[in-house]
Amino acid sequence: MNDFFSSTNNKKIHPEIFEPLLLFAVFFLPGYLSQNIESYDPASFDNPNFNILYILTVLPQILLTLYIIVLKPGRKLSDYDINRFKPKDILISLAALAGVFLCVGAAGLISMFIEPDTGNTAVYGAGWSFSSPRLIPLILISCILTGYSEEIFFRAYLVRILQNSGLRYFAAAAVSAVLFGSGHFYEGVFAFTATALIGFFLSFVFYRSRSIHAVAIGHGLYNFSVLLISMKGVS
Repeated sequence: MNDFFSSTNNKKIHPEIFEPLLLFAVFFLPGYLSQNIESYDPASFDNPNFNILYILTVLPQILLTLYIIVLKPGRKLSDYDINRFKPKDILISLAALAGVFLCVGAAGLISMFIEPDTGNTAVYGAGWSFSSPRLIPLILISCILTGYSEEIFFRAYLVRILQNSGLRYFAAAAVSAVLFGSGHFYEGVFAFTATALIGFFLSFVFYRSRSIHAVAIGHGLYNFSVLLISMKGVS
């Protein structure tokens, strides 16, 4: 079995390549393949059982990625800029949130001229609402954990793995962003492009801040904001 995952024989599978591919296939590929416009329903988050099951699924993914990192000889979490939370991370996350909305807004403005979408739920709303305000903290936790799960994998772990394979940081960030955006192909080319742009922007924020908390919280707050927007719209 060890010969199969060899780092010295070019005819074998290199673990530095196989490992991120395997984690991506386990964590994200099933969701990528099962999503489509008809089946996606943001109102699912209004169900407490959905949120609890979601949290119980995402949290082990986060812990497993962190565990794999610390298992690497001579590596620690700080080598991947996964450090202790600092108060300034909140301010950076809010700036990241604003930047993500600017990315989406710019891409959306262009798309309106190219292909207007009169059924856009971000503009007109999806016609649902929270059944109880008491669910909002649970939904927020789900969104924040999503931010941590995706940012730890795509920004901290995957980019560093690609760098170790010889890519420069922003080239690695671009590859990671494209893979990140591919999860939204089911929504069309615009959604893929916008999400890939968000991924690259968050890589830039991560590069400058050296804080996984800043990008993860900003990402989570964006997800939560999108749920609110899909509920009421912005028109």
